[in-house]
Amino acid sequence: MIKIEGLYYSINGRRILEDIHLIIQKGDFLAIIGPNGGGKSTLIRCILGFIKPHQGKIYLYGEEISKFKSWHKIGYLPQRAGKEISSLNPLTVKEFINLPSKWYKLAPDEAYFFSLCELFGIADLLDKKIYQLSFGQLQRAYLVRSLLLKPELIVLDEPSVGLDFISQETFYQILSDLHKKGLTIVLITHETWLLSKEITKIACLNQRLYFHGAHEEFCVFAERGIPGFSFHRIEHSHW
Repeated sequence: MIKIEGLYYSINGRRILEDIHLIIQKGDFLAIIGPNGGGKSTLIRCILGFIKPHQGKIYLYGEEISKFKSWHKIGYLPQRAGKEISSLNPLTVKEFINLPSKWYKLAPDEAYFFSLCELFGIADLLDKKIYQLSFGQLQRAYLVRSLLLKPELIVLDEPSVGLDFISQETFYQILSDLHKKGLTIVLITHETWLLSKEITKIACLNQRLYFHGAHEEFCVFAERGIPGFSFHRIEHSHW
């Protein structure tokens, strides 16, 4: 679904990403981990076409990113998405969630829309103004919006930031259920201990890609220690 070849990106002469080669297959549940400032969000923004790498190629569904048009196939939740909502925003929650259907001129599935709202616990908030939601409620509204057009791939940048621990567990269980139904997931997270049963692959990123492979292989790899990384060990025995 995604192929990255020799990607480099710099800001003001400072190297953010260096020689990234990465393939994301259909059916992956990929967790991208690494320290703050390691380039995780920058990599995602390159994949989604928000910024252009200074070197390298990105392919989506086999097409070079410059030629790719089927963006409705990809759902996206940005990091701390709620900070972008102004108190002057006049949209109701329902109107906000339905924005992608207007962008791509695709009719939403009303039954699916309401089932998602029920699933994420915001069905009773649809007539509220979007700026009236708490941060946690807003994150859930963004998640519903990212799933509304039934994407084949969803990209999530630290989606559970601001959610309490119980809400995090519920959220990741929902993601697991969606993955089992065929959704490919790419997730930036620091809460890897919540994901140990669900993720299939891990990409360990700190400017360069230090590891990309199966979760089980990463557990063995991590035991040896990775320079510049500090994280909780991930293993099924936590559950």
